[in-house]
Amino acid sequence: MNDYSIQDLCDQTSLPRRTIHFYVQQGLLPPPEGAGVGTRYNEVHLLCLKLLPLLRRKGLKLDEIRERLQGLDADALRALYDQVNEPAPPALFPVSQPFAHYALPAGIMLLAPATLTSAERKKLTELLKAAVEIFAE
Repeated sequence: MNDYSIQDLCDQTSLPRRTIHFYVQQGLLPPPEGAGVGTRYNEVHLLCLKLLPLLRRKGLKLDEIRERLQGLDADALRALYDQVNEPAPPALFPVSQPFAHYALPAGIMLLAPATLTSAERKKLTELLKAAVEIFAE
Protein backbone atom coordinates (compact mmCIF):
# COMPACT_ATOMS: atom_id res chain seq x y z
CA MET A 1 0.00 0.00 0.00
CA ASN A 2 1.30 3.45 -0.91
CA ASP A 3 2.42 5.90 1.73
CA TYR A 4 1.62 9.64 1.39
CA SER A 5 2.45 12.84 3.21
CA ILE A 6 -0.19 15.52 3.67
CA GLN A 7 1.49 17.47 0.85
CA ASP A 8 1.23 14.45 -1.46
CA LEU A 9 -2.53 14.32 -0.80
CA CYS A 10 -2.84 18.07 -1.41
CA ASP A 11 -0.96 17.76 -4.69
CA GLN A 12 -3.02 14.80 -5.92
CA THR A 13 -6.44 16.15 -4.91
CA SER A 14 -5.98 19.94 -5.13
CA LEU A 15 -7.41 20.17 -1.62
CA PRO A 16 -5.86 22.41 1.03
CA ARG A 17 -4.39 20.82 4.15
CA ARG A 18 -7.11 22.41 6.24
CA THR A 19 -9.82 20.58 4.30
CA ILE A 20 -8.06 17.22 4.68
CA HIS A 21 -7.68 17.79 8.43
CA PHE A 22 -11.37 18.77 8.61
CA TYR A 23 -12.36 15.53 6.85
CA VAL A 24 -10.32 13.51 9.37
CA GLN A 25 -11.95 15.40 12.28
CA GLN A 26 -15.40 14.75 10.81
CA GLY A 27 -14.73 11.02 10.45
CA LEU A 28 -14.86 11.13 6.64
CA LEU A 29 -11.25 9.87 6.59
CA PRO A 30 -9.64 7.45 9.00
CA PRO A 31 -7.01 8.95 11.30
CA PRO A 32 -3.53 8.98 9.74
CA GLU A 33 -0.60 7.02 11.09
CA GLY A 34 1.85 8.91 13.28
CA ALA A 35 1.79 12.54 14.33
CA GLY A 36 3.44 15.81 13.43
CA VAL A 37 5.99 15.74 10.65
CA GLY A 38 5.90 11.93 10.63
CA THR A 39 2.17 11.75 9.87
CA ARG A 40 1.53 9.34 7.00
CA TYR A 41 -1.55 8.67 4.92
CA ASN A 42 -2.29 5.68 2.71
CA GLU A 43 -4.29 4.71 -0.35
CA VAL A 44 -7.54 4.58 1.64
CA HIS A 45 -7.14 8.28 2.45
CA LEU A 46 -6.42 9.18 -1.18
CA LEU A 47 -9.37 7.17 -2.50
CA CYS A 48 -11.75 8.69 0.06
CA LEU A 49 -10.58 12.18 -0.92
CA LYS A 50 -11.21 11.37 -4.58
CA LEU A 51 -14.65 9.93 -3.78
CA LEU A 52 -15.90 12.82 -1.65
CA PRO A 53 -16.57 15.30 -4.48
CA LEU A 54 -18.11 12.57 -6.63
CA LEU A 55 -20.51 11.54 -3.90
CA ARG A 56 -21.34 15.19 -3.10
CA ARG A 57 -22.23 15.73 -6.77
CA LYS A 58 -24.57 12.76 -6.49
CA GLY A 59 -26.41 14.69 -3.77
CA LEU A 60 -25.10 12.87 -0.69
CA LYS A 61 -24.62 14.84 2.51
CA LEU A 62 -21.42 14.50 4.54
CA ASP A 63 -23.17 12.28 7.12
CA GLU A 64 -24.33 9.94 4.36
CA ILE A 65 -20.86 9.87 2.83
CA ARG A 66 -19.32 9.08 6.23
CA GLU A 67 -21.65 6.10 6.63
CA ARG A 68 -20.99 4.90 3.10
CA LEU A 69 -17.18 5.08 3.35
CA GLN A 70 -16.74 3.91 6.94
CA GLY A 71 -14.79 0.69 7.24
CA LEU A 72 -14.19 0.20 3.51
CA ASP A 73 -10.77 -1.06 2.50
CA ALA A 74 -8.83 0.11 -0.56
CA ASP A 75 -10.35 -2.55 -2.85
CA ALA A 76 -13.91 -1.64 -1.86
CA LEU A 77 -13.14 2.08 -2.25
CA ARG A 78 -11.67 1.47 -5.72
CA ALA A 79 -14.81 -0.43 -6.72
CA LEU A 80 -17.03 2.37 -5.40
CA TYR A 81 -14.90 4.96 -7.20
CA ASP A 82 -15.29 3.08 -10.49
CA GLN A 83 -19.04 2.85 -9.89
CA VAL A 84 -19.63 6.56 -9.21
CA ASN A 85 -16.94 8.08 -11.41
CA GLU A 86 -18.69 9.26 -14.52
CA PRO A 87 -16.55 10.01 -17.53
CA ALA A 88 -16.00 13.74 -17.85
CA PRO A 89 -17.36 15.42 -20.94
CA PRO A 90 -14.69 16.34 -23.47
CA ALA A 91 -12.90 19.53 -22.56
CA LEU A 92 -13.62 22.50 -24.77
CA PHE A 93 -10.06 23.64 -24.22
CA PRO A 94 -6.98 21.88 -22.89
CA VAL A 95 -6.55 22.09 -19.13
CA SER A 96 -2.95 21.83 -18.07
CA GLN A 97 -3.14 22.78 -14.41
CA PRO A 98 -4.93 21.38 -11.36
CA PHE A 99 -8.00 23.18 -10.06
CA ALA A 100 -9.53 23.41 -6.59
CA HIS A 101 -13.30 22.90 -6.47
CA TYR A 102 -15.50 25.02 -4.22
CA ALA A 103 -19.15 24.08 -3.67
CA LEU A 104 -21.48 27.05 -3.37
CA PRO A 105 -25.18 27.14 -2.53
CA ALA A 106 -27.75 26.25 -5.21
CA GLY A 107 -25.49 23.52 -6.60
CA ILE A 108 -23.00 25.98 -8.06
CA MET A 109 -19.38 24.83 -8.30
CA LEU A 110 -16.52 27.32 -8.54
CA LEU A 111 -13.21 26.16 -10.01
CA ALA A 112 -10.04 28.06 -9.22
CA PRO A 113 -6.46 27.27 -10.19
CA ALA A 114 -4.73 25.40 -7.38
CA THR A 115 -1.64 27.53 -7.97
CA LEU A 116 -3.06 30.86 -6.76
CA THR A 117 -0.75 33.21 -4.91
CA SER A 118 -1.51 34.00 -1.28
CA ALA A 119 -2.94 37.38 -2.30
CA GLU A 120 -5.16 35.71 -4.90
CA ARG A 121 -6.30 33.08 -2.35
CA LYS A 122 -7.26 35.90 0.03
CA LYS A 123 -9.39 37.49 -2.72
CA LEU A 124 -10.90 34.09 -3.52
CA THR A 125 -11.88 33.66 0.14
CA GLU A 126 -13.61 37.05 0.03
CA LEU A 127 -15.42 36.03 -3.16
CA LEU A 128 -16.61 32.77 -1.59
CA LYS A 129 -17.88 34.56 1.51
CA ALA A 130 -19.73 37.09 -0.64
CA ALA A 131 -21.32 34.32 -2.74
CA VAL A 132 -22.56 32.52 0.38
CA GLU A 133 -24.04 35.78 1.70
CA ILE A 134 -25.76 36.50 -1.62
CA PHE A 135 -27.42 33.09 -1.67
CA ALA A 136 -28.42 33.37 1.98
CA GLU A 137 -30.64 36.38 1.16
